[in-house]
Amino acid sequence: MSAVAERIGFITLIRVIIESWNELFLIILIAAMQVSKNTNASDEHKKKIKIPLTNELLIFFSASFVYSLCNIITALLYDVNSPVLHRVVTVSVFMYYVTGSFQTLFFLQVIKIHIAHKLSNDKLKKAITAFQLLQIPLYILLLITPFTNAIYKLSDNNLYQRSWGFYIWQGATIITFVFIGVIIISKWKNIDSFLKKIIVTASVFPMLGFVGSFFLSEFSLNSFTVVITAFIMFLLYEKNKTEVIIRYEKAFEKAKTELAEAQLTLMQAQIRPHFINNAMLAIQELCYTEPQRAAEVLDHFARYLRNNINATNSTYPIPFAEEVQAVNEYLSLEYADTSKVFQFEFDLKSKEFKVPALSVEPLIENAVKHGIDRYSSTGKVILSSFETDEAYHIMIKDNGNGFDMNDETLGKGGIGLKNTEQRLKLMCSGRLEIKHDNGWTIAEITIPKVQEDNNDNGNL
Repeated sequence: MSAVAERIGFITLIRVIIESWNELFLIILIAAMQVSKNTNASDEHKKKIKIPLTNELLIFFSASFVYSLCNIITALLYDVNSPVLHRVVTVSVFMYYVTGSFQTLFFLQVIKIHIAHKLSNDKLKKAITAFQLLQIPLYILLLITPFTNAIYKLSDNNLYQRSWGFYIWQGATIITFVFIGVIIISKWKNIDSFLKKIIVTASVFPMLGFVGSFFLSEFSLNSFTVVITAFIMFLLYEKNKTEVIIRYEKAFEKAKTELAEAQLTLMQAQIRPHFINNAMLAIQELCYTEPQRAAEVLDHFARYLRNNINATNSTYPIPFAEEVQAVNEYLSLEYADTSKVFQFEFDLKSKEFKVPALSVEPLIENAVKHGIDRYSSTGKVILSSFETDEAYHIMIKDNGNGFDMNDETLGKGGIGLKNTEQRLKLMCSGRLEIKHDNGWTIAEITIPKVQEDNNDNGNL
């Protein structure tokens, strides 16, 4: 140890020891975040919780680890005359600059995505892109350095010395972070509180390191400030993570309560004595005229009741195909009354997705009972489904006069649009829209393919 201290200097040795502990600390941070991320991904409940900037901070911490490691290697092999170790130092110094530039580029990209994109500010996007492109001539300068000593010089015994290009490199980095500071100040009111703290931390401390290293030719503050930045970021991240989880759990409990209330409303709404009475009378009449058909309709009636009872206990979406089957059961009961001659068509281009139980069939009932004339062959209802890149779509169309969207039958005697809307939102982030188009009344359900938490999610 004394020989190393004598060769590299006592102050440098202390710096290496501190930075080595910092590296161990970074490994712990990375491991802790990765374990937490993997644990959440394996838990069906927790994986719905999106913690902002998780991936970004993991990348930043990993880059900081490489950045500091390169600095440690360079310091330890200072004044060692060995061709092999000289190549090691050459690679370490080169990677030190590459990693530092990557962190700047990555930070600009985070700013672009989480501020410029969210604010839909095209001018700001172009300005950030311009600063990202500024790194290209710096990389070119770095690439020619091993041959021209443009940014730094390395002697055969690994003595490092800055060259004229270093001040261009460091100056461009300082200007970039000043630009980032201007963005923060100008967009302060529009930036999320957690993101503000992360950006300020990631700007101020590295800036101090860059400015200090610019004037201290014999001592680099960059690695120290990067690790301090990582430590503060981790504390901010853990605090925000706790807050996000608490908010999610509160929202989850509220959603469970609302869903339970919706299920109770569903159960109450589905008890329709008038419809059951008519169905039983139709079956009774068929028993005298068509016993075989009466048995079939009775079977449909039993399935219809079972679907309704099961739906009141269902807290998870079911396959759309099962909901289509529930529609068929309902239609069988309607057509049991032979005086009903309305037309019904299926146009199902997509069926491989899930919906809340009894989210489609009640809308069919509304269209049949309150939209068209069931006793006329001109009355027509169409159930269609299709998908786009973003979502699955279900449409219930009828060519009747259209039902009044404020009609009491939609809230009491029928399933209730509010109840359907609520369960769609709670169970699959879906939405229901009622509209009129060219003589058709259309109830359209949209279910997004990617259902994410509405919190600010920080994945790039």
